[in-house]
Amino acid sequence: MSDDFERAVLLTFNFSGAVEPKLKELATSYVNDIKQSPECWRLCAERFSPATYPEVKFWCLQTLHEIIRTSYPKMPAEARAGIKSAMLTWLQRDCNTTTDPLPAFLRNKIAQTLVSILQFEYPQDESKLSMHVKDSMREHSISDVATAWYQLVEAYYQKNSELAATVLQTMQRYISWIDIGLAANEKGAATECIIEIVSKRMEAVPKLMLVKSMSIVPRCATWASALFAEGSSSFDNMDEDELELVYKFARLLATLSLEVMESLKRVENSVISLTAAGFSVEEETMQEVSGATEVANSLMSTLFPMVMGAFKCKMDKVSLPLMPFMHSYVARLKSLCKRNQGMSEEGAAHLRSILTGLAVCSRYPDDSVSYPGAAGSATELAAAKEEQSDVEEKRRDLFTLFKNIAKLAFQETLAFVSTQLQTTAQANLNAAFQDLEMAVLLLYELGEGAPEEALKPDSGALGQLAIALMVASPAAAEHRLVALIVMETFVRYGRVLQQHPQIVPNAVMTFLDGRGMGHPSEDVSTRACYLFCRLARTLRNSLRPFLGIILQALQPHLISIASTPLIDNPSASASMGGLARAESGPSSKQSAASSALVDDRLYVFEAVGLLIGQEEVAAEEQASALNVLLQPLVQQIEANLAMSQQGGGGGAGSPGLILQAMEAMVRVSKGFKTDLVTIKRPQLGAMFVRCLEASLQVPRVYPNHKLLRSRFISSVHRMVECLTTTLLPYLPAALEVLVNTQVDAPDLGEVMSLVNQLILRFKEALMDLLQGLLPVVISRLHSILDASWDWSGSMAAPPVLPSNTASASAPANSGSTASLAVTLEDAREKGEVQRSYYLMLHVDRTQWAICGTPQSSPGAIRRSTDRAHSGGGACTTMLLSVFERLVNDWCGSDGVELAPGFQSYAMEHLGGEACVASVLRAGNGLDLRDPATLSLLGEVAMALKLVYSKCGDAFPTHLINSVLPKLGLPQEVQQLLVYHLRESEAKDLKECLRQILQQAAQQQGGK
Repeated sequence: MSDDFERAVLLTFNFSGAVEPKLKELATSYVNDIKQSPECWRLCAERFSPATYPEVKFWCLQTLHEIIRTSYPKMPAEARAGIKSAMLTWLQRDCNTTTDPLPAFLRNKIAQTLVSILQFEYPQDESKLSMHVKDSMREHSISDVATAWYQLVEAYYQKNSELAATVLQTMQRYISWIDIGLAANEKGAATECIIEIVSKRMEAVPKLMLVKSMSIVPRCATWASALFAEGSSSFDNMDEDELELVYKFARLLATLSLEVMESLKRVENSVISLTAAGFSVEEETMQEVSGATEVANSLMSTLFPMVMGAFKCKMDKVSLPLMPFMHSYVARLKSLCKRNQGMSEEGAAHLRSILTGLAVCSRYPDDSVSYPGAAGSATELAAAKEEQSDVEEKRRDLFTLFKNIAKLAFQETLAFVSTQLQTTAQANLNAAFQDLEMAVLLLYELGEGAPEEALKPDSGALGQLAIALMVASPAAAEHRLVALIVMETFVRYGRVLQQHPQIVPNAVMTFLDGRGMGHPSEDVSTRACYLFCRLARTLRNSLRPFLGIILQALQPHLISIASTPLIDNPSASASMGGLARAESGPSSKQSAASSALVDDRLYVFEAVGLLIGQEEVAAEEQASALNVLLQPLVQQIEANLAMSQQGGGGGAGSPGLILQAMEAMVRVSKGFKTDLVTIKRPQLGAMFVRCLEASLQVPRVYPNHKLLRSRFISSVHRMVECLTTTLLPYLPAALEVLVNTQVDAPDLGEVMSLVNQLILRFKEALMDLLQGLLPVVISRLHSILDASWDWSGSMAAPPVLPSNTASASAPANSGSTASLAVTLEDAREKGEVQRSYYLMLHVDRTQWAICGTPQSSPGAIRRSTDRAHSGGGACTTMLLSVFERLVNDWCGSDGVELAPGFQSYAMEHLGGEACVASVLRAGNGLDLRDPATLSLLGEVAMALKLVYSKCGDAFPTHLINSVLPKLGLPQEVQQLLVYHLRESEAKDLKECLRQILQQAAQQQGGK
């Protein structure tokens, strides 16, 4: 049987594929039958020792473990004793031997099986068992174990380093709960163990004494002198294991230095806080503190050169772990500076050393993959972006440290930055782009929050440093990374440049030539346009004398930008979704805002507008420059529209070119003041009117093009601000084309937003236009918000589809999920239109009566109010405000109606349905604890009082006969409400409404 048993076990462990599946299935069934036997434990105990195959031994242990876990408490005492005896024998004989020990996986299995026995023999929860074992080891054996660690490491750290490392890893697991003195043996200084030892939480003075007694700092100094010596290239020939050891040493150094520093702070602060509180400090305590401080300072004086050597190493895994110490050390220097009324020479020297290391650590790597101009391939571009992202990520913390140092010692920091710039300037052609980029970046960062005196035009040293950079033209500045930071720095020091007009042309040309807008890298050329716009805002007056030179240099860039829109660029289309989605028809649910493309190159048109839009520019020169700028844009729009019309609506013309031209014209207009283009120099306004005239045809030719429609509306918005009343003759055509080409809810929302701006801007001047427009807009509104739309406001903000639910159900219900998402988006868009409509009525109400006269289709207004009776929130409050204006203006006084039939309408629909029935109707969802609800009740009360004042007793009669009985209110409640309506003030009527709602809520809660 035993032979069959072993063969069966071996077959079950054979995963080579050589065994026939049927045979393996029979073997598995055979051994499983053995497991079912009550005497199976005995077979395992007997077969373990004589078995020559480890698979058989493992099967025996695994089966015993399963038996113990499932049946041990129920087994006879004889069986339990037999199992324990066998386990102890194997532990002493087969595990604690040097001649022929069991393999590690079998020893681990024996340990696991023993633990399962202990759990039954000494029943308790896991934490209590763990504490029991640890307490027993502390009392009896842990000192012997620690001695064994030391002896093993001492004996094998040279002969068998792997064994020594295994011992140290084991020791690391025990450090957190054993006596620290057992682990901190001066000869057991292995990196990971020492990190654990030094990091152990303990009082400051004992920790300092522990670090001193370990003698690890002198040992670290020996290692550091070999690893981090000046100019050392010892890392170049290291393999991965050796480098990993270097990284561990760096972590050890970082931990040592930080723990010593923090301990020193705690020791000093303990005395300082006691003294500050007025307590006396005992002499013995002072001696202890003095001794600990002396030890800490001695350790720090030894550690600091090692730390700085590692910090200046060009390996992030070595230098970056030291950052917490750097922050802590600079904070200590700041504290000492306040305490001693100044910075010591040693402290200043240490700060200079930290700055040097910071510059090295922040630098791009020597083997940088960053390309100087345009990327040669997508792979090169991706690699450069990844590297740039990594560098920017690590610089965040590094430059936080830099700014802290600058606040503490500005002059030392300025001197360091000056030295860096001078060094790279002297190198010129031989300067690496990494060095120049870092030097200029330091100047840029130093300018943030710099003291005013440092930026003064004559005496400010920082300003002089910036001017020197603007004058110089280092060869490495053509690299894209250097070009970017140089332009950013020029903009940051724009105020300094303003005081030195003689160098303005040289500085400005940096943005306009091959170092800026003409740079082969798109990142640089695009950023140059934006930064030049910022510079133009700052130096607007200073640049005026050079306007001709600047415009001449800009001309090729303006032509190129206007004629190369992003959406017509294949690479941009691939990344931004292309033009196809913008061309989608009425069924598309993608709004113009979500698909709009932002081309930062267009900032250059805004900059040109700022420069030529100054009143100080001669009128002829200004008109000529503006004409040269706008005329090609107008022609570009007209030519492409003509081609589109000839091609049957979007055939040959380029929507991208039209978009680009329209946006460019809007950007240019931002530089011109209204009185300049309308009063002082109206010929300029005529040019912008010409731009609008050309744009009027865009929505007609492309009625379904979201981006073009949105861009046209934004241009009208801008021209309203720029041209004011000059624009009035052109508004009918603009609004007509927008209303007649309106496609869906977002389109109508944009129109109403424009109407709101026009009402606020032109007031009565727009009245005649809106008398005919408003009914059309309302008619469009009701064609979109049809009879199925809930005007209560509940659909104005539909719930968002949960992402986890959507993702979980996507495989099974992808079609229904997509349909639900579209439905929710449609509801959100319609809700936005509803709010825009109420806002339009509210704006109209605050300026003058709706369209001025009752003849402007009050029926259209009624259609909206008829359907907007329930709900709460901002929409309802705004609508009530509109109701009040309508009642005031159209009900008249003394029973005279300005709009025939409106008095009855006000009683039935505004007062009865909207203000009473919709508020008191059960299930309205109003929360009486919400301040917004109480505010709404106040608005309702005032509206009811207003209707009563206009309609007289006919209104409460209507409520008693037609409204209140349908609500199921008791007779006494109805009489009370009518009484407050007639006799009380609005605040009492509001309280009455609140009490009615509260009683209704209590009755519903009791059901």
